[in-house]
Amino acid sequence: MLADYDASLVAASFVVAVLAAYTALYFGTRLNKAWGSDRRRWLLGGALVMGSGVWTMHFVGMRAMPMDVAMSFDTLMTAISWLAAVLASGVALNIISRAHLGAPLFAVASITMAGGIVVMHYLGMYAMRMSAAPVLHPGFLVLSVVIAVLASGAALAICRYLRNQQGARAVFLQLGAALVMAAAICGMHYTGMLAMVYPQGAVPATDNGLTGQWMGIPLAVASVLLLAVALVVTIVDVGERRALERRRAAEDRRVERMAFRDSLTGLPNRAGLEQTLLDILAQDPEHKRHFALIYLDMANYRELTSQLASDAMNQVIREVSQTLQEYLPGAAYLARYSNTAFVVLLPDHHKADYGFLYQRLRRLDDKMTAAGTAITWRAGQSVYPVTGASSRKLIRAAMLPRALADIGHFDNVEVSPSVTLPGQMRLS
Repeated sequence: MLADYDASLVAASFVVAVLAAYTALYFGTRLNKAWGSDRRRWLLGGALVMGSGVWTMHFVGMRAMPMDVAMSFDTLMTAISWLAAVLASGVALNIISRAHLGAPLFAVASITMAGGIVVMHYLGMYAMRMSAAPVLHPGFLVLSVVIAVLASGAALAICRYLRNQQGARAVFLQLGAALVMAAAICGMHYTGMLAMVYPQGAVPATDNGLTGQWMGIPLAVASVLLLAVALVVTIVDVGERRALERRRAAEDRRVERMAFRDSLTGLPNRAGLEQTLLDILAQDPEHKRHFALIYLDMANYRELTSQLASDAMNQVIREVSQTLQEYLPGAAYLARYSNTAFVVLLPDHHKADYGFLYQRLRRLDDKMTAAGTAITWRAGQSVYPVTGASSRKLIRAAMLPRALADIGHFDNVEVSPSVTLPGQMRLS
């Protein structure tokens, strides 16, 4: 009664199983981060994809075993076998996608899914409704059930593992997992085919509603189309998630700029300066790195604001910022500390390369004007670690007023008792 398997249909059954497994894995991983109506949609989609895929693979595999008579199936039993696979898949995915999952629940999920596959498989075979009862081979029957349980457990474990994977690694892992799952599903099916054999001469019932010719390639094509739609949904979803991640990253950068950047000049603001100092100090617990802070304050800011409109004054601030940036070498760091003040951070402040910079800063009163009025400056400076070993003490020490002519002369930096720690000394 049985002839050789149709290689094209065997291959088609495996392809359907791979597509179903891959898509179901993706739907299953999405369940872990979905809530409310989104979770219900992903759960329904995952159950339909996995259940329908396994069911389709089964009937395509059935057609791969040509019979001496035309194959046909009972409509109701065939529909119930599909429903069993879908419901079992849905229950299993719902359990496996929980935030916390112990061994008992995992076992329930694996057995539920395996039970659905076994019921689907053997009910689907009984759906042929032959004139003679099938003969069951106990050894192959037990083996097929064991394969179903192991395959279901492996599939759900993989689905659980993949939920924390992202990017290209997740794609390759899902593809590899889908190939393994498909091999297990096909192994269970073809083992089950050996476990249930109809006697020679048995013929299908005349009232079977589904003819076998629709259960092979046509069903495989229909299933592949369904899975293709599901794959398109996953691709679109991946694109949307990546776009959302990019938008979130851009928003995070924007918020960071707002928090640590001055909106008028684009320079780091007070918070940005303090964070930079904290980062530097955290990397130098032994106080071996040396740098200086130079505090530059527009002494006649109020006079200028009384003479200029708000927009004009903002333009003055931007021009001052641009000029200071042009003065500074690449290693320097400039921040707008307040409405009136800027702070320069100079690593290795004794370097000869800074000589020209110090000369220009000492002549600031002669360099900048606003509405015909010269901008006058107050200056101060501090040195790490001599005048302070914390960001607050360094900034406070730099705010102590000095003559512009003192900028860059660090050999006469005096330590104020109000801003220093015990044991700190004057820099010599």
